[in-house]
Amino acid sequence: MEKDKIKILLCDDNDNFRQLLMQYIHSLPGVEIVGEAIDGVDVIEKTESLDPDLVLMDLSMPNQSGLDATKTIKERWPDKSVIILTLYEDTVYKELADEFHADGFIAKSSIKTQLPAVIAEKLNSAAK
Repeated sequence: MEKDKIKILLCDDNDNFRQLLMQYIHSLPGVEIVGEAIDGVDVIEKTESLDPDLVLMDLSMPNQSGLDATKTIKERWPDKSVIILTLYEDTVYKELADEFHADGFIAKSSIKTQLPAVIAEKLNSAAK
């Protein structure tokens, strides 16, 4: 991984949300969006082909859930970071994210406050 940029793959089935998130991420330093995925199957294929450092994964998607896709990614590529994004802030969803080996959990309403810290942490660990 380049020390000055982390490669991000966005996975969300909602086009409008994905576009808004892309615009926001482009405003952050040290990131490069390498691709977008629309469901759990798509994100696994793109993780393999695009080699992202960080996957931002929606929890609820068609074809394969974000949780199942996260588990597959973490089994195949344990060095990849996967952060679950969801509308739901309930503790049960955080526990599920942990159970499926996600590296973190961010409620969509908290992205602007929490995502920069996740990216900064990833950049700091890459610089070591």
